[in-house]
Amino acid sequence: MAFKLTSHTLVKNEEIWIKPALESVLQHVDNLLVWDTGSTDKTVSLIQSIKSPKIKFKQSGPVNRIGLVRLRNEQIKVTKTDWFLLVDGDEIWPEKNLIQLIKAMQSAKPETLALVNRTRNCLGDLNHYLPESRGCYRIGPWSGHLNIRAIRNLPGLKVIGSYPNEAYVYQGRKLQDQPERLEFCDTWYYHTTHLKRTGWRHQFLVMDRIKKFRPVLRSVFGRQASSF
Repeated sequence: MAFKLTSHTLVKNEEIWIKPALESVLQHVDNLLVWDTGSTDKTVSLIQSIKSPKIKFKQSGPVNRIGLVRLRNEQIKVTKTDWFLLVDGDEIWPEKNLIQLIKAMQSAKPETLALVNRTRNCLGDLNHYLPESRGCYRIGPWSGHLNIRAIRNLPGLKVIGSYPNEAYVYQGRKLQDQPERLEFCDTWYYHTTHLKRTGWRHQFLVMDRIKKFRPVLRSVFGRQASSF
């Protein structure tokens, strides 16, 4: 049976990155569940400009932090494929990297719940990013800039908590707390959360992050860090 894959996207006010994010996975995913949660910019029109029957678009309306988790669970409920891929509106996959991740899903052990992969956290533009050695995440034996984006669609899988601290849970335990049932795929996607996005509130949050990382930037880029 041919391998099929569904992507899950919840989005709000991501007019700069949503189209490249969706187009980066479009050719390798069978269904894209793209649900908007009250965008007031051009996000909706940009999604609708991608003419593909694969995209299952829905306008869910504004939701609170708990409501976002409810939508995550609804997306799991309507997913029929054995695996799904989380794709936020600020995440862009280079094609060869996504192919590598999909091959890892196809060859994963039957007991594997999800795959751990790297992220490339961009600063300033897509060509500058924090070095892997500065990554502070740890999942099981792996450390660096890490995330879980490929998840096996198992009965009983659910999301708990509230955004941004929600967690995917299976048999009462968070996926990241079950490293014995995870596999590492040494590939990455661009994470543009520190780059320009929609809305003044987000821009202030970005500036706060840049200030936090400025000592790191100076150690990596030298005087160029002042431009970030």
